Amino acid sequence: MAIKHPKKKGYTFEKEMEQVHLSLGIQAERQPMSGALKGKYKSDLQIAGMFAECKRRKKSFTSLYKALAQDDSDLLFVRDDEQPPLAVLPWKTWKLFLSWSKIAENYPATIKKENENE
Repeated sequence: MAIKHPKKKGYTFEKEMEQVHLSLGIQAERQPMSGALKGKYKSDLQIAGMFAECKRRKKSFTSLYKALAQDDSDLLFVRDDEQPPLAVLPWKTWKLFLSWSKIAENYPATIKKENENE
């Protein structure tokens, strides 16, 4: 189902990413006000001590999906001119990385009370 209001769409995606990492046994927490507070609350999420931004668009990332589909690639490296490279991972590769790194052992998920930090 398409979500039309940008703030709700962003919140929903952030919550989805938080919940899926928690279900994998990995510490994940949405940041207050989606990182607007900066400092230790920067970014949208904190996953296993890493800060993460969540971007969801209707079709803006189509070229990334197409590039990954080419030869069924596990990784995509991209770079704009005059910028450092970025690594883009499909979800299956990210889950594999999390498994290999045993990140859940160092950053185990904690149970939160319903509506805490929302």
